Amino acid sequence: MFVNADRYLAHRTRNLQSVREPGKRYPFPYSERHLHCIWYDTALRPTGLSTHDGLSVQVVDPGRWNLEAGPDFLDTVLRIDTRRLKGDIEVHISPPDWNRHAHGNDPLYQRVIAHVTYFAGQLPDTDLPAGAVQVALEDPLKRQDRFSFESIDLTAYPYAGNRADSHLADMVAGWSADEIGELLEDAGTARLREKATRLEQRIDRSGVEQTLYEEIMSALGYKHNRIAFRTLAQRLPIGVLRNDAAGDPLTAYALLLGVAGLLPEQPRTSWDEETRHFVRHIWDIWWRHAEDWHSRIGTADDWTLRNLRPHNHPLRRLMAAAAMATDPRPLDQRIAALAPPDIKTWRRDIDIALGCNCDGYWQYRLRLSGNRQGKAIAMVGTSRLAAIGINIIIPYLSLTPAAAALDPLLTSLPAAETDSIVRQTAHGLLGSDHNPAFYRTALRQQGLHQIFQDYCLNRYDECDPA
Repeated sequence: MFVNADRYLAHRTRNLQSVREPGKRYPFPYSERHLHCIWYDTALRPTGLSTHDGLSVQVVDPGRWNLEAGPDFLDTVLRIDTRRLKGDIEVHISPPDWNRHAHGNDPLYQRVIAHVTYFAGQLPDTDLPAGAVQVALEDPLKRQDRFSFESIDLTAYPYAGNRADSHLADMVAGWSADEIGELLEDAGTARLREKATRLEQRIDRSGVEQTLYEEIMSALGYKHNRIAFRTLAQRLPIGVLRNDAAGDPLTAYALLLGVAGLLPEQPRTSWDEETRHFVRHIWDIWWRHAEDWHSRIGTADDWTLRNLRPHNHPLRRLMAAAAMATDPRPLDQRIAALAPPDIKTWRRDIDIALGCNCDGYWQYRLRLSGNRQGKAIAMVGTSRLAAIGINIIIPYLSLTPAAAALDPLLTSLPAAETDSIVRQTAHGLLGSDHNPAFYRTALRQQGLHQIFQDYCLNRYDECDPA
């Protein structure tokens, strides 16, 4: 029955680095994810941790399990002897993995305060960020009589073992499903009201269309480029962009790329002829306008461009912004026309109202160096449209005469893409065996976000202020 095992293991050996310590007959048979679970879960993490030079290590807060690029855990709090350190944690099987993975030259890892490994060993202090300590798990784990790697359910993490959320279950102990559902919807309503209040304040300062433009631009930036997109929207206001582009999305795109500092400076050998022609055309447009904007031009350093899904790359998302900005109808009027919304066509109607799609190069491309796709690709995916709908459009419509028509929508609007905060808070509130369908509406999902903010965020710092 294991006839193909050797073939697979040979494939894995070619593609993954096996860790074999000196003097060990077999490679270490567990993954870094096993070590992540051990670090995160107080039921697994061993006592008696120490640095390589013998200083005691107390884990005050293991940090947030990072599911994006960068260190494995963020905002960890450690007590090293009498010192209190707050920063990030990187976990490896063996100390040399730090250099094998080239973390020393990566700015994402400059806040690392501890390099945690399974096997002991010592890197030169100069290889790690200043002040970072080195902690090995092997000996402390071997002193734990009841510990077993085989007992770790990798699929349960990062939501299991987070003691920061255990108080949530106590909060609703004995409640019925209807009562918990009502709590989530009440919390979601409170969150949307707060969003509406903040939106109203910004409208008073910047005007309704510019405020909506900045909010939607920030949403187009998704996780990594929210600030950069919002800053660009402030540098290049929608009224000015619409006027200078004279209704042409490509001109608006050239202005956005130019002011953002994202126009490629040199053609690449991987570009096909269509891409070369497209970029040359954008440069030709930008040169006619560059002098007017030279004092506001940013740089590529303002943007996060690594480790992005192609759909979320600013080069593509800014084409959606250009199409949105050059629609002749004011943005606020387009959004107001959505009310009362049709639940069955909600996301499609948002797409039409924003006007983010247009014909052209990016309709069939995911990246400049990629192949032309066989069918058209939406500029903004359905999950982003759902997020824009619940986080921006619903709060804005609540400020208009259409507010009364929103109540039936809120309790039936499908949720946006489930994120780590929703999963983590649901795990703490509802337990590990809960049914995710319980929060499949946007309002209940918003409620979980609000409960996380009110009950979970910064809990360790409140409990251990020393």
